[in-house]
Amino acid sequence: DGQDIDGLPTEGVEITCFHLDGSHFMIYTPSDPLLFVAVKDGNGQLQIADDDLLEDPAVISAIDEETEFNALVEEEAALLESLLGKER
Repeated sequence: DGQDIDGLPTEGVEITCFHLDGSHFMIYTPSDPLLFVAVKDGNGQLQIADDDLLEDPAVISAIDEETEFNALVEEEAALLESLLGKER
């Protein structure tokens, strides 16, 4: 609903994360329908990933892999719920 536990607006919600070449990448979606990728470097500094980095085939592949994995997890959860007769 765009609010954190204290009822204050949040900037965004982490969708997924992954590690690549010693960096910790986090994919966030803010309250507005926009997607951006943040990268945490070896010093713990968090920054929005540069366009050049987002065009890197290894990064694109890792994002695609995480997206596919999360979709499979959601499908599996929905299937289990339907088999058990539970509604979402």
